[in-house]
Amino acid sequence: MRDFSQAAVSVGAERVLRTRAVRPGPGSFRLLGWLGRLGTAGIEPLALALDLHERTVYSHLERLADAGLVTRAIGADGGGGVAVLTRAGARACVEQGCSGIVSPRSTAPSSARHGRAVSWVAASAEVRGWRWLGPAELRADERWRLRRDDGARHLPDLGLVYDGHRVAVEVELQPKAPRRVQVILRGYRGLIDRGALTAVTYVTDRRDVVTLIRREAQAAMLGDALQVGSLATVIAKTREAGRER
Repeated sequence: MRDFSQAAVSVGAERVLRTRAVRPGPGSFRLLGWLGRLGTAGIEPLALALDLHERTVYSHLERLADAGLVTRAIGADGGGGVAVLTRAGARACVEQGCSGIVSPRSTAPSSARHGRAVSWVAASAEVRGWRWLGPAELRADERWRLRRDDGARHLPDLGLVYDGHRVAVEVELQPKAPRRVQVILRGYRGLIDRGALTAVTYVTDRRDVVTLIRREAQAAMLGDALQVGSLATVIAKTREAGRER
């Protein structure tokens, strides 16, 4: 489902009539470059991160979708629209000179919800003037990569760099097996002990995940190096910071 050009889209309390778009311009490619670092992003986080009105974001996405550079995904949870980079979109980003571009992502509802949540964290960093790193940028820097007890390698969803801190961010919307969480947290403990990272932050919308992470973090002896935050709080604070810009 690639169409962003419905007869009308909801923006806040408004119904905005849509017309067919023109070809993508510099503003559209600026948006594509930001999306390209994540692969998937929510409409509202895109608007806040780039300091645009949601109507403008929809207009850019319509142009990009008409060019086959993005497609639409449905989160099916009432949490807002989601845009997904296509293979052609990734190529276009590289041709435009953008760096840190990821490969195309799934448009499945669960992937859309996770990608939108990750984009809220990236937007939160953006509105605060913090540097953030997406998946491709993290892969390019071994300091973010941990090796689990079972030998597998693992990367966080995002990396944040601000005020001398390097913080790995994990977005967890579903509970993982305790053993898997434990080996990941022990891996982060190793990176923190070596000075590669300052801390790890988990963002979730589920209490059972909070309980799981805190319990396993005690076994991994992360202490104050672990933060667990609510996705709802991230969203609220990002909206507030966006209004103050």
